[in-house]
Amino acid sequence: MSFFDFQRLDNILNLLLDKKEAVRIDEISSYCDVSDRTIRSDINTINDYIEEHGAHIILIRKKGYVIEYLNKKRFDEFWSHQDTGTFLFTTSESRLTYLIRLFLTSEEYISQDYLQSILFVSQNTFYSDLRTLKHYLAAYNLKIQNKSNLGYLLFGEEQDIRNAIINLIFKNNFTEYLTATTSAEKDICNNIDYEKFNHIYRENLSGEILIDSDYFHRNIFTSLLLTTSRVKAGHTLSKFEQEIKLNHNFSLTLKTFFDCLEKEFHLILSPIERAYMNFCIAENSPNLIDDSVISANQKLAEDIIELIQDTLSKLTDSPWAKDSTLRANLLEHIKLFLKIQTIEGNRNNPLLNTIKNIFPYAFELAISCSREIVQKYKVHFSEDEISYIALHLANAIERHNPEPQKQLSLAIICGTGRTFSAIIEVKIKRRFPDTFSNIEKFSFDSFSNREENHKNFDLVVSTIPIKNKRTEIIFMDINDLDASMGQIEKHLSQMTNPNSELSDGLISETHFLVIDEKTTKEDILKTLYKKLLTQGFVKENFLDEIYERERISSTIISDSIAIPHPLGDAVVKSTIFSVIAPKGIDWDGKNIKFVFLFAITIDEPERMQSFYEQLLDFIGSDKRQNKLLKQPTFESLISIFNEK
Repeated sequence: MSFFDFQRLDNILNLLLDKKEAVRIDEISSYCDVSDRTIRSDINTINDYIEEHGAHIILIRKKGYVIEYLNKKRFDEFWSHQDTGTFLFTTSESRLTYLIRLFLTSEEYISQDYLQSILFVSQNTFYSDLRTLKHYLAAYNLKIQNKSNLGYLLFGEEQDIRNAIINLIFKNNFTEYLTATTSAEKDICNNIDYEKFNHIYRENLSGEILIDSDYFHRNIFTSLLLTTSRVKAGHTLSKFEQEIKLNHNFSLTLKTFFDCLEKEFHLILSPIERAYMNFCIAENSPNLIDDSVISANQKLAEDIIELIQDTLSKLTDSPWAKDSTLRANLLEHIKLFLKIQTIEGNRNNPLLNTIKNIFPYAFELAISCSREIVQKYKVHFSEDEISYIALHLANAIERHNPEPQKQLSLAIICGTGRTFSAIIEVKIKRRFPDTFSNIEKFSFDSFSNREENHKNFDLVVSTIPIKNKRTEIIFMDINDLDASMGQIEKHLSQMTNPNSELSDGLISETHFLVIDEKTTKEDILKTLYKKLLTQGFVKENFLDEIYERERISSTIISDSIAIPHPLGDAVVKSTIFSVIAPKGIDWDGKNIKFVFLFAITIDEPERMQSFYEQLLDFIGSDKRQNKLLKQPTFESLISIFNEK
């Protein structure tokens, strides 16, 4: 019985197990009676499954393929049960992952028969998967075309293909991407000696790129590695119009790096390719962009900061809004953002959804600030950039508390930059006052490279899952920081802070609704708007301002909750309209079960913040959400939100 989806995969793996030495690809393809391209695809498919069971197939240059064991005992136990009939592609997600990788790395047409035989699906399911694949690739301006008697092939600009490979394949597992433990880069770029490239990069560039984020470091590394590999394979850029001027000293270092790549890997990096690689570095490390070409940005950045602080003063009277550290951090960030704009770059934020979920109040403040900036200076912020601003605001909010006395030492490992690690720091300080006398923050790379770090701290927490025999490292789930604090509590035996009572006056039975039938975002918003308008709580432009806010960024949080609210002054009296929809609301493609419509007057922003803080516990608890769906009453809502 075939262990994989079809017998050829079993045959390949058994061949490598029997040989116990490297096997050339032409020998494998002859053995299976298929092309070399098919064998490479099959080996990637096998690896996708067996890596989690303690082994993977690697290519040894000039020798062939061989099995490398990560945990031989686990693999032997796994392979000895091959009569269980396990299948690889049992979900649409696994099939999509495979198809993305196959089409982005294939140079020849792929027949439908071949795809259906590999995926082991019906024609209807195949067409459904293909539609989903086309949707994903369309975001990168890539198309899949079908030619009679040949099959399917991907078409698009080379730069778009590279972007898609990095975002859809390399970053498929974010933790593995940050820690450089994914095999995807080595598999895709197998025409380049990975260890040699890594050595050249670290010798020439790593120490010169001074950014605190593992994520941006990895973006630069993978972009340069992929470019080198694609050029080596003959896939070069035909055009790249942006001219990137980097700092003079770094430009000299970069030229040495490029020359070294050409010599070691026997290729030529054209001026177009070098310009593209300059862009990849500048977009992720904008501090390296030559300041002489953007001197006017200093004044604009200062003006934007003034506008942000003026806007915050109107939205909140809390002292943190005038915090000098916040001003300095925002000024530095805005200056870097303006640099990125000069090269027409756009940095994404891997923590976008996390920030929206756990710092919704800060995100809304950032939305309001960005709206004012657009209106006055015509400077537009992407949703990702707004989330970066929200991080700085959240940092200031969390930081604005008395400094406690501490006794233990703590290390915080965070792969997404110092701003987020600073937020974790102040959350820990607030949750465990009088506990830590020394707190230090590290990127994953900087902590791992210093042996003494493993024994210098009483407690180590990390946003990246790390296994270490010498030090117990507590994993902190960035999507649920408050719940992650429980792991620290077990070590410190501290009591958690009680939740505050549900905000008085904002939640009422008058503005509570249970929807028993499936409905849509448009219908529910229209229903709530009419009720509030009739009761005199909102003005006629209330619904228009809600949709204006929705156009900036979706108000969905945690996939099942929406918190729509207006921009501007369309609210007469403050309230929150609560909706429970057990059968779901079709909202921007998601099936929303809870809606909390915020109608807060512009002179009561603190009431919104208070409810946001209470909402966080509900967002992070599937148990509470399921309980409310089973008992969708106003009394249940009050009871669940007031639980300690």
